[in-house]
Amino acid sequence: MMLLIDAGNTRAKYTWLNGGQRQTAACLLDYATLPAWPRQQARRPQRILGSNVAGPDVARQLDAACQAAWGARVQWCTAQHGQTLLRNHYADPARLGADRWLGLLGLLQHLRGTASWQAGHPAILASFGTATTIDTLLPAASGDADGRPAFMGGLILPGPSLMAHSLTQSTAHLPLPQGHCVDFPRETHDAITSGIAAAQAGALLRQWRLARAAAQGRAPLVHATGGGWPLVREAIQAEQALARQHEGLPAEPIQFLDAPVLDGLAVLAGLPADAT
Repeated sequence: MMLLIDAGNTRAKYTWLNGGQRQTAACLLDYATLPAWPRQQARRPQRILGSNVAGPDVARQLDAACQAAWGARVQWCTAQHGQTLLRNHYADPARLGADRWLGLLGLLQHLRGTASWQAGHPAILASFGTATTIDTLLPAASGDADGRPAFMGGLILPGPSLMAHSLTQSTAHLPLPQGHCVDFPRETHDAITSGIAAAQAGALLRQWRLARAAAQGRAPLVHATGGGWPLVREAIQAEQALARQHEGLPAEPIQFLDAPVLDGLAVLAGLPADAT
């Protein structure tokens, strides 16, 4: 039995893995409850793999809690792991965030065997968390001569909630929005909500168009994840549908992935030790 932990900026997700298969859905871990968390688990892990973007203090706390409860330390995975599966075009691969890299390894598992991916269509993973990241994969045929698909790069921008709080904290009169996304807002809450959704949708649409051009006109497969997705889902889906319609492409819904980082950790868990 293995334990997989995705330590994010505001909270962690975890799941249990047995025989390469998730035994539970992604569970949430509030850092305030961390000391007692291991004692609440009915299972005992033989190995623990983790991804951490929350900083060294959280890593130390998780390590200490796991050691105290189970005598096991967390093996923290980075963008240096799993290089045999995916080529990393980042200028300095070691500086790529572990969550972005592992999320892409997890995305690969969902792409394998799909007709569009095998036909050479690129894929985008848009993660809407504290920060929004929009990363692009090209399949092996167009991405890399040695048979690996390629991570081409991606955007980082403030996530939906961070945008909202930034406006509230940095201006004298703008509220924390509780509005709706509309085409022509006539009320401040709607104006902020619509502006945030438009910024997120525009960033994704930009990468969609660039990825399509890089793949000789093949339309990218878009996947979304993260707690901020419900805040922008309607606007992004509408913009995506409109873009495809303008290009004469059939409708293609955006696929939601609940925990691609955990899926990526599961991929690494199945590799031989010298391949990770």
